[in-house]
Amino acid sequence: MNQHTTQNDDLALELAAAKPEMAMAKVIARQVPSVPEMLQAVIERGVTGDNVAALEKMVDLYERMQAKEAEKAFAVAFVGLQAEMPRVKATGIIPGNSGSVRSTFAPYEEIMKQVAPLLQKHGFTVDFSTDYSAPPEVARIIKTCTLTHVGGHKKSNHFAVRIGAGPPKASEAQSDGAAGTFAKRMALCDALNIVVERDTDARVEGGPVTAEVAFDLERRVGELNINKAAFLKYAGATTFAEIPEAKYAFLDEYLQRYEKPKV
Repeated sequence: MNQHTTQNDDLALELAAAKPEMAMAKVIARQVPSVPEMLQAVIERGVTGDNVAALEKMVDLYERMQAKEAEKAFAVAFVGLQAEMPRVKATGIIPGNSGSVRSTFAPYEEIMKQVAPLLQKHGFTVDFSTDYSAPPEVARIIKTCTLTHVGGHKKSNHFAVRIGAGPPKASEAQSDGAAGTFAKRMALCDALNIVVERDTDARVEGGPVTAEVAFDLERRVGELNINKAAFLKYAGATTFAEIPEAKYAFLDEYLQRYEKPKV
């Protein structure tokens, strides 16, 4: 047995016998063997209830320290990611019932095309899971975007979308797919603090929303206790019936941020 192994064994026994607070000071002051090395040392010198219990506490403290270090590494890497995050241009088009352009948006594929290299550079990956709200609640599809760092720490963002009629003339399956894609895109944007630049050219605004859409917007604003005058000013209209079709998706997105249920 070499000198390094003997030192590790001696330290492992000291850590197993000491109080967690005292042991932590030794961890900071001296070179610490790995958890398997400490366990092996205890086994070789004789397992007792006392040193096993102490070792379990040390392993728990070690794992919590590792988790804190992973959280710090996540935070540092995320700051670097944010410093390079681009403003994504809205290039997708949502048509209105009349065939005019109702609004523009940034497709998920376009967002990922721009941010994927940065995610890789800073050691992040993203993945998604799907859930649904159950009756008697309003039918919603819930997408969860989980951002994971190579250090092991992860953070999740949820975004819920009401399953409605979808794009004009869409089937039920297409409506479900559109809601899922929208929720996935918004969960990703929330997780990465992505700013989407929308086209505000008056030439693409088209006509006003339908009477049904105007009624639904007014109802939702009322349910959320949002100041109607302030909302209309935000929408660039004096009445709900005058809200441009091109701004519906943006306003709908705004309201859904407040309607998002807790999961």
